[in-house]
Amino acid sequence: MRAIVDAKAFSTALSQVEKVLQKSSIPALEGILVHFSGDSCSLTGTDLTTWLRKKLPARGDDFSFVIRKPGIALKACRYFDGELTLELVDGRAMHPKMVLSCGRRSGEFDTLPAKEHPGLPNQGEGVSFQANAASLLKRVERVKYAVRVPRDYSFRADQTCVQFCGNDVFCLDRWRMACDTDTSISVPRPFMTWGKSLAYLKLMGNSEAQVRVDERSIWFSTDTVVLCCRNEGAATFPLAAAVPKTFQEEFYVNTAQFARELAYLKGFIQPKQQRYVRFCGGEMMASDGSNRCATSVQIDGHSELTVGFSLHFM
Repeated sequence: MRAIVDAKAFSTALSQVEKVLQKSSIPALEGILVHFSGDSCSLTGTDLTTWLRKKLPARGDDFSFVIRKPGIALKACRYFDGELTLELVDGRAMHPKMVLSCGRRSGEFDTLPAKEHPGLPNQGEGVSFQANAASLLKRVERVKYAVRVPRDYSFRADQTCVQFCGNDVFCLDRWRMACDTDTSISVPRPFMTWGKSLAYLKLMGNSEAQVRVDERSIWFSTDTVVLCCRNEGAATFPLAAAVPKTFQEEFYVNTAQFARELAYLKGFIQPKQQRYVRFCGGEMMASDGSNRCATSVQIDGHSELTVGFSLHFM
């Protein structure tokens, strides 16, 4: 069984898909599924929370296998240029060898049967909408600072995931909330998933992606890339109910000036110390017990209430 692809395109796809992989006691999960069918080649990798598939043109026979050590194969692929031939030697064996050859260079690598790789999940009944991949990723990047890093299964999904509901993309941990609103896009079914999974939207560039949401997964698809993320639930945080509708005070500050003065205060605080800033009427003060510093910013509006906030989070 033999097929031909462009060496640079194959090397790029192998490098991109390999980033999804994690260490596992299951050998196939440390490998990449390579599937030739018709005039295309697809490479699929997963850590069982994120599935990434990259497609590229190909010609030759239809066959599939798992590259057992893709990192080693990638080291060889980076030196290939032009047409790359992939061939399974003794395809009837349980673990046939894969031979990569390009010009005078070649390499032989271990494989596993394609059936041992989980591949992409089956799509269930769900809803679909279209979104620009670059715009969607930009919205995620704006808010993902306000999410907790999951360390074990006791962490709540709504505190560790990026959430999508209606016009809003948002994150919140126990201390902060960050929300990006775009009225031109409305998610027809709320969902939440890991920010690390959504980071692979960058492989779609500025393309329009078809987004499909079902009970278990969220799918982002273009002509060359398929990204499948695990759906961590539709019970997103009730954002509208949490944001106050009225306030005792309302005033405005210049954000660049505000950030600059916060940086000034931070310079007096010892590293890794959790300290708070007192703010009232434009006056700001911070103390770490031995050092005390103050500054001010110009405000537009009325401010008499004293508030405190974490300097670290700001």
